[in-house]
Amino acid sequence: MRHTIFLLAAMLGASAFGQNLGEIRGRVLDPDGRTLPSASVYTRIAGELVGTYTDLDGQFVLKPVPPGLHSVTISFTGYATVEVTGVDVTPDRATYLKDVRMSAKNELKTFEKVAYRRPQISIDDPSRMSLLASEFEDDPTRKDPIQFLSKNFAGVTAAPNGEGLYFRGSRTENTVSFIDGVKISGAVPRVPPSAISSVSVYTGGLPARYGDVTGGVIVIETKTYSEMFEDERRKAIQREAEDTLQ
Repeated sequence: MRHTIFLLAAMLGASAFGQNLGEIRGRVLDPDGRTLPSASVYTRIAGELVGTYTDLDGQFVLKPVPPGLHSVTISFTGYATVEVTGVDVTPDRATYLKDVRMSAKNELKTFEKVAYRRPQISIDDPSRMSLLASEFEDDPTRKDPIQFLSKNFAGVTAAPNGEGLYFRGSRTENTVSFIDGVKISGAVPRVPPSAISSVSVYTGGLPARYGDVTGGVIVIETKTYSEMFEDERRKAIQREAEDTLQ
């Protein structure tokens, strides 16, 4: 199984070359709080298994992972398998899991499911705020980027004429947008909400790659193949459920 996990991870990385992917990091502990090396950590992407193992310090890096919500499974012989659900991954950054503590396996407990809680401030980018598609799919302002961004991100306000955005006082002309890594200056771009995977904004403390920007930065990532696959699968399940009720 170890060779299969790494082979699939390599295949996914090759097929996704050039896309802005993310990664999941964390640490696994035994029931006594000691680090647990060689634990298996994996997730499923478009039906394929992608995984890794914890190192001598019990730490792991699971990558590449496309943007979106994922479930991460952790297993080790003699311990109950743990599934962390709702892990939200955003492009070009790491998502950190809180230390996962395994528990002894017994007749009543062989599997444990826990929910991931995203921290308010990112460890990597404290000035970056992000939203995944699943977090704004029911937002009535999602079709109007000016209203959507000014409503959902602190420090971002609509210009008086309603045609631009101010980032902590900087003017609209100083705002730069990136769509899948392509730089777009000036007006806030309009992208169909159904095609968006995530939206992030920087209101200060810009990374070096945005060093020539004097205002705010908007980063829009469109959906990958795996996300579109999952969307279609979810819609098919919903349609089947609706047909059954009728």
